[in-house]
Amino acid sequence: MVKVVLIYGSTTGNTEALSEHVAAGLERGMAEVTVKDVAKASVEELANYDAIVFGCSTWGEGDLQDDFFDFHDAMDGISLKGKKGAVFGPGDSEDYPDSFCTAVDILKESLEEHGAEIIAENFKIDGEVEPAFEDAEAWGLKVAKAL
Repeated sequence: MVKVVLIYGSTTGNTEALSEHVAAGLERGMAEVTVKDVAKASVEELANYDAIVFGCSTWGEGDLQDDFFDFHDAMDGISLKGKKGAVFGPGDSEDYPDSFCTAVDILKESLEEHGAEIIAENFKIDGEVEPAFEDAEAWGLKVAKAL
């Protein structure tokens, strides 16, 4: 069974809630999933998994969620060669049209720069997350099938 770590950062609980649904989809696709809050995760752990899924909301004018800053900085110098990756997150295109879900794009680029193969298109949720729970699970299943 493929081992996947899903690491999320959540200030308001939205990305955490989405993570639960993405994880359910991954599990439906027969992946063994470990879900971790980024504040309790370490970059060194990534070596223990076949695939890495990041979930991060975008704040302000295109910033990562606060807890993701240190983790993202700690990724400098690591190799994710041979790992698979995917990224999702919520954003607000109405109030921040020029920076909608920028954090998702930042994390995708970081995975690629460190050698991971991106296996699914970024999943970006606009506005309220609850209506996207079913889509989040379907996206998780799609990621699992790409493994």
